[in-house]
Amino acid sequence: MLRILTSIRYYAWLLPCVMFYGCQDGSTFRLRGDFRHLRQSEFFIYSTDGGIDDIDTLHVVDGQFDWTTPLEHEATFHVIFPNQSEQIVFAAPGKSVKMRGDAEHLRATRVEGSADNDQLTRFRLEHLEDSPAQYDEAMRQYVNDNPDSRVSTYLQHQLTLRKSQLSRLRTGQPLPAITLPPDGLSTDEDTLRIDSGQPALLIFWANWKRDSQDAFYLIRRTLRANEDADRRHRLQPVSVSLDADLSKYFYTVRYDSITWASRCYRLAWDTPVVQQLGIRDIPYYVLTDTLRRVVALGRNWEKDIAPHIDPLIRQN
Repeated sequence: MLRILTSIRYYAWLLPCVMFYGCQDGSTFRLRGDFRHLRQSEFFIYSTDGGIDDIDTLHVVDGQFDWTTPLEHEATFHVIFPNQSEQIVFAAPGKSVKMRGDAEHLRATRVEGSADNDQLTRFRLEHLEDSPAQYDEAMRQYVNDNPDSRVSTYLQHQLTLRKSQLSRLRTGQPLPAITLPPDGLSTDEDTLRIDSGQPALLIFWANWKRDSQDAFYLIRRTLRANEDADRRHRLQPVSVSLDADLSKYFYTVRYDSITWASRCYRLAWDTPVVQQLGIRDIPYYVLTDTLRRVVALGRNWEKDIAPHIDPLIRQN
């Protein structure tokens, strides 16, 4: 009788293991997620090196998801959050990886379960507050110190992309297509686009950069003087905050009377439009004409931008 009970206990313990490892075999990859402050949502996932052939959807319910895919070789997956930021996940056949994060601070998302993911997570968290120039230098140093690392291969690719992005923003050239989805912080639920037919001003700032808001008063004065102009001569300002602290962001929006369109994705230097345009310091301003050509750009309002405002909004 004792032998029978012992056998029952053994198989009772073995069955869940068989069920789990039967699903998590050597030709599949499993990705789980656990996010605070998130009830339901959809993340998108894709791969550029053959992990999957098309974009798939991660269905988040009560902050969690569980996704499995066939996988026969190592692959890199890109997870796209609703605010359009991106998280890299290194995958391998037979492995299980978990993402843990907070919907209010997605930049600090952790990817755990393998040495490569642990290393990239540690690198990202150590350099969360770096400026783009500091982050570039940190990536170069990591690549030099770890030439054979899978993480280094990814970081080297990022360095190449960032270098090419820096050359995209030049005076006299068209501004790349800019899309700013809703940030969930205001009643404005429209996607903002910088369109032709109206001069535009992009303003990049953050509370943690002390002089970021110094020009707000001058910008408001310029807008008041220009508010009665027709559309072709009316300046369209859009500000993008790199803040992660929402209380400070809301305080500045109210205190400095930011009445123009504003977005804050709580991603600091990882904000998609910041990376798209290669912005490397704040405050930073980009002024475009009615044809969406860059007229002026720089971080000094009075020196780089102000002299170009009047000629632009008063031209025929």
